[in-house]
Formats: sequence, C-alpha cells, structure tokens
Amino acid sequence: MGENVIGFRSTTGMTSNLPDWLDLARGLAAVEVLIFHSYQLLFEEQVPGPTYGGPIVLAYSLLWALSGHGVAAVIVFFVLSGYLVGGPALVRAKNGELNAIDYFSARASRLYVVLIPALVVSFFFYVSARHSDRWEAFVASHQYLLAASGLFSASESPAAALCNGLFLQTIACSTYAGNLALWSLSNEFWYYVLIFALISVRKRPGWSLVIVAILALFVVAERADVRGYHTGLKFIFYFLIWCVGAFVYAIVAPLLVWLLGFLMSLAGIYLLHAKGLLPAWAAYHLTVGILTATVILSIELTSISLPSFLRFARDLAKWSFSLYAIHYPILVFLNVAMAADHRDFTVGSLGLNVLFIVCCLLASFIFYLLFERHTDAVRPWLRNVIRERPSKLRVEKSLLP
Repeated sequence: MGENVIGFRSTTGMTSNLPDWLDLARGLAAVEVLIFHSYQLLFEEQVPGPTYGGPIVLAYSLLWALSGHGVAAVIVFFVLSGYLVGGPALVRAKNGELNAIDYFSARASRLYVVLIPALVVSFFFYVSARHSDRWEAFVASHQYLLAASGLFSASESPAAALCNGLFLQTIACSTYAGNLALWSLSNEFWYYVLIFALISVRKRPGWSLVIVAILALFVVAERADVRGYHTGLKFIFYFLIWCVGAFVYAIVAPLLVWLLGFLMSLAGIYLLHAKGLLPAWAAYHLTVGILTATVILSIELTSISLPSFLRFARDLAKWSFSLYAIHYPILVFLNVAMAADHRDFTVGSLGLNVLFIVCCLLASFIFYLLFERHTDAVRPWLRNVIRERPSKLRVEKSLLP
C-alpha cells in the first residue's frame, strides 16, 4: 500500500489487524438493524411527547437516537461485502485465478444454507401471527408503517414461495420476508453474480447474457414498484456503493491520492445535493458508503489493532448473517403475540423492547449453531457436486453407440 503508483493489488490478503475490525463492524451493523426494527415495530419510530415527563422522554429519545441508523448499517454492510467479496474477486480475475465453481460454491453455501431454513422459520412465524387473535390489532396499529416498508406484496401462493426460495423476494415479496435486512441480503446475492459476470465477460462473452438478465430484473423491480420508491433504480445505486468496497480493496494508490479522492467524492455529493440533482437519501447513503471505505483504508494503513475490550464483540460477526435472516419475522410474531396494541411509553415498554431484542439474539445464535456454522462443510461438498456432474456427462456420452 505504500507504493507511489496507482494499480491493482498483486495478491489477495489483508493486514493482520483488519479482520478483527471488520468482524466488529459486521456484528454491530447486524445488531443495529435488529434494534432499529425492534423500535420500529413496537413504537413506530415515534418518541413520547412532553406530557410523559422528562426521564421517559430522555430515555426513549436516546434509544431512538441509538436505533435510528438501520439503513446506514445496511450501507456499511454493503461496503463490507464489496470489500470482502468483490475486491478479492477483482484481484483473482486480474491474476487469472478466479474460478466460477469455487466462487459460486462459496457464495451459494454462505447464502442458501442460512436462507432456506430462514424462509421456513419466517413462514412459520408469519402464519402463526396471521392466525393470532391479535393480528388485526397489530395490522391496524402498524398500517402506515407496513405500507411504507413493504417493497411489494404477494399472496401465500406457490409462486410467491418459489420466488422467495430462489432469493427473489425483492421481486415478489410477501409480508414475512419484506424487510430491510432480507432485502439487503437479496441485493448482495445479485451483486455477487453481477460482479463475477462483469469481470468475466471479456474472456467469456456468454456472461453478457447474465448481465442483461440481472439488469432486466432491476427493470422489472422498477416497473413493479407501484408505490414509487424506485426499488429497481436503488438496486443499481446500491451496487455502486457495494463496488466502493471492492475498489478500495483491489486498488493500490498513495495515501494522498486516496485522501484527495475521498474528499472530492464527498464534495461532489454535497454539490449535487445542493443543486437538487441528488435526493437527500441518496446523498446520505453515498456519504455513509464513502466514509465506511475511508475508515477501512485508514485502519489498514495505520495498522491500528482492535482494543482488547472490544474483542468480545467481534464474535457477533459469526452469527450476524443468521441475525439478518430471521430477526424480523420473530419480531413481528412477538409484537403480535405480546404487544399488538401496547405502545405506551413506559418503563415496562422499554423492558418489552429489550426482551424482543434478547429473544432475537438468542434465536439467531441457535440458528447459527444449527445451520450457519456448517457452511464451511457444505462448500467443498457443493463444489465437488458441481465438478462431478460434467465428468459424469462426459462418461455417459462416451458410452453412447
């Protein structure tokens, strides 16, 4: 990183101090999304008025201030994903070491080993909540919130289940899967495929069909977004943020060049927003993405080690993926079962909110032990299955008369 030229890394790898910091960021980002959704479902993103008294107003204001960065946490998650997956893929592609089977077996085992049981659990909680006698009270009290956060709506049909099972819940999304965390995981999957197709299309033009197919999904998402949230456009927008992490990993440049690039990027975001050419949400997300990349690079260049008192928190990253995948349906179910019409700003409600969070943390840890912990074993099995099929086909063809 200390060279005076701009180019690509020659080998993959990170400085010894960086993985601990990235694990800490991944874990905290997942917990932030959990806290955000917990507060959102229980208190509908509101704080008590002055009639509730100073201590209660202060307590809830602090909690909302801490939990109100769920979207920013997802942006951090995107940049980290681009850094950890897209960046190494770029370097390996440059060195001729990028293998489709190895790449997709790693990505598929990481996603589907957790996703498939997560969808089953989500569906169970969704159906259970729907049949609760408090469901109607929950829907009535959260009507505006659910309408605003739902990307699409779909009935409980085989087609909807198939779309969700194929990790396409962003295109046909039912209530139990329609949340920010699963939406971000779906984006991540398509970004894995898209970055591989983009860096492989030069050698194998057939990947251009994959690129067109993914972009077509983005167009379908945009056209199907009747509420006007520009979901399809955001697919591409967040992919660019995802690529920020990939480029920070893959590119080698002097410190002053990086500093100048980051400052120019932030200045450009501010100017575009000031002239009305960039929406406030887009400017905010871009700023979070650029600052996240800046922090990653700063930690790598300065070789600052994670303080010992923070090292316990880095273990959250081990089961953060499970936390993303299953926390929302559990929160919905608990909210329906225990607090459908209970939104008072009291000490008891604070305790209920904490109980929601603790239940989701425990459930995701159990989920990790049952499923996510085994992805390293599934990966070689999946890789061998993919490699054996072509060889079997060749043998069968050779036996034909």
